[in-house]
Amino acid sequence: MEYPRMRWVEVLPVAQDGREMFYLKDPEGLTEKSLVVSKDVLFLIALMDGKRSLRDLQAEYVRASGTVVHIEQIQSVVEAMDTGLLLDNERFQTCLQELKSEYEAAPYRQPCCSGRSYPDNREDLFAYLEKMFAGTNRPEVSREIRGILAPHIDYARGYKVYRETYKYLPFTDKELIVVFGTCHGLTPNLWNISLKDSYTPFGILPCTSGLATLVRENPVLNKHLDEWCHRTEHSIELQLPIIQFQLRDRNVEILSILTGSMHQHVTGKDQSDERPLQDLADNLKRVLEKYGKPYLLIAGADLAHIGAQFGDKYELDGPVMRQSKAKDEEILETVKQVHSQHFLAAIRAEEDRRRICGLAPIYFQLSLLEGSTCDLVDYDQWTDGASSVSFAGAVFYK
Repeated sequence: MEYPRMRWVEVLPVAQDGREMFYLKDPEGLTEKSLVVSKDVLFLIALMDGKRSLRDLQAEYVRASGTVVHIEQIQSVVEAMDTGLLLDNERFQTCLQELKSEYEAAPYRQPCCSGRSYPDNREDLFAYLEKMFAGTNRPEVSREIRGILAPHIDYARGYKVYRETYKYLPFTDKELIVVFGTCHGLTPNLWNISLKDSYTPFGILPCTSGLATLVRENPVLNKHLDEWCHRTEHSIELQLPIIQFQLRDRNVEILSILTGSMHQHVTGKDQSDERPLQDLADNLKRVLEKYGKPYLLIAGADLAHIGAQFGDKYELDGPVMRQSKAKDEEILETVKQVHSQHFLAAIRAEEDRRRICGLAPIYFQLSLLEGSTCDLVDYDQWTDGASSVSFAGAVFYK
């Protein structure tokens, strides 16, 4: 506590009583306690690197701001951070290890969005999804469906694209569904594979022991097993109830893969070697071929994230929104071509300034579905006037 060290957290700007404040969000989801701080306190917290003492923090703050801050005030901030498990210290590490051990021992992944993003009981969830898909036109499907690109934004904001995209799902006969999703927190690897069964209010979607064994035996994929980051991540979870609803008369299996950041591949001059990316895709293909069951590839992936919530200072007026849509259309054209390299190049061209958070899931989906054809089925931009998220739906055919 004398040399506090801040954990990695997500900082989200919020308005409180007309003041600019910042919400510190714990990406590990260890506590429900929220901490909202002022700009001055955020600056103080940013200095907490484990090397500065409380006196050092005081001196740095006074030197930078010209304002006196008392040691007792700093101690109060540090104690609030400690209570919220936002400091990287023994208390946090002990809590983290206990929760990780508990989660590893659990027989399946419990939903984290249930009761918030969708109803937490079977009957209400069924009614909610039945309403979502009511009145959708029956699509004409004459080819074998190999993949689906869907949003991972919450149902309330992505309602239209979810329904227009997932109405194609009943027309596939695949027994295994491989789902890629974006991990919005820190991840140890680019791929983070879960071999747990997944539970929703509709019941369990299994990852069979046969498939799990083949993944563990693969010398590349077995280095990318990580259950913990799946615990509080929504990007795959939001696909699952819809899959169960649309395929409710069938028994299907699931393999969940959360992807980490590919930022180094699209920004700056140091764009990393892409051979490791292809190696991951090739080894997954080998495992799936050895397993032998026909499979469908789903990516839960949003597109641009722009505006105040994401740190942009410009206003989201009509021209900005139209320009962002035009950039999305350029990216989606490469998706329609089912060309992973062109997709990556399109995002590199703008150095990912609009934060395409579905970058990795879409890239790997395109890599694995090379040779397919693709139809874009829907697109939308959600906005509250200050921030915006865009997303699209697509279906891939053999």
